[in-house]
Amino acid sequence: MERTHLDREYDSELQLLRDQISQMGTGVAEMIQKSTHALAERNSALAHRLIEFDREINRYEVDIDELCTRIMARRQPVASDLRFLTTGLKLVTDLERVGDLCVNICERVIELSTEEAPETYGDLTEMAGVTEKMVREAIQAFMNRDPDLAREVIAMDRTVDAYFAQMFRDLLTSMMEDPKNVYRATRFQSIARNLERIGDHATNLAEMVIFMVQGQDIRHPGQIERPEHWYTPHGVLFLCVRNAARSQMAEGWARRLLPLGVRIWSAGSDPAPAVNPYAVLVMREVGIDISRQYPKRISDVALGDVDSVVTLCSEEICVTLPRDIRHATWVYADPTKVQGSEDDVLNAFRRVRDDLKDRVAELANRPIAASR
Repeated sequence: MERTHLDREYDSELQLLRDQISQMGTGVAEMIQKSTHALAERNSALAHRLIEFDREINRYEVDIDELCTRIMARRQPVASDLRFLTTGLKLVTDLERVGDLCVNICERVIELSTEEAPETYGDLTEMAGVTEKMVREAIQAFMNRDPDLAREVIAMDRTVDAYFAQMFRDLLTSMMEDPKNVYRATRFQSIARNLERIGDHATNLAEMVIFMVQGQDIRHPGQIERPEHWYTPHGVLFLCVRNAARSQMAEGWARRLLPLGVRIWSAGSDPAPAVNPYAVLVMREVGIDISRQYPKRISDVALGDVDSVVTLCSEEICVTLPRDIRHATWVYADPTKVQGSEDDVLNAFRRVRDDLKDRVAELANRPIAASR
């Protein structure tokens, strides 16, 4: 049967959508490559250009969202076309977030423009290469409807996590050996953290490809095989020595993002008199009120109800946890120690706040692994 004009028009719209997603994905992958090149060359000018380029990525997100919505409204697609369109809507959200993470890297590049690279720099460039490959191949899997390639992308995330874990330990050791290394090391830690999160977003893209092609949703723990040492937390404790800022913001996000029924606390070994007012202010900016929270001692928490502990500062080393409690370390530079204008301090708190949002949200779907 001869194809009608409307059929050909519909095909053209779908092809336009594929082209725009491909262009957005290519742009994001180039941002990863160029941001790490800017770091290697200490090229602040390139970093500034990439920050500006993120506007193009944001524009792609808006255009693709509008195109997907228009096609679904006009064509009322079903089956594989519907999965393609709904996947496209979700996919561009992750790509846009990767662009934002590249902006974060570029901001650290600017701060590091006069600093020497640490000994672990080689691991960082390798890690960046893997994350860039993950994004490129996730987009390729989407374009070619290739679930096998998507599964290869998911497997690569283990490599990224391993690089991050090693870099984190090495940089932490560097800071402990010489306090003069703290400024440089915390910024390299931030870059590594952003690359690790890019790997997580690439994994999300690959999971969406598998759903689009095979109709199989592998995102949720109940639908896929997980190692027996993974499970959803039931009681989460966020630790930081003073329990005044980082752990309080994490507690606020957890109460917003984690499922109902998960019990949540924050505490510290030497709690401050009150929650830091800047922490209250920046959390209020995102609609979360932590003004009624208060610093607590670890002894004030019923550890019998806690099965997962997250330590948010390298200073919290005096805590002995029960053997069956699962433990993760997310070390953030203390925003209360930032000196400068009020805007400088607020921006430091905002960076920690925004990073914590993603990390806390991951606890629901990527819980803390038990120690072996």
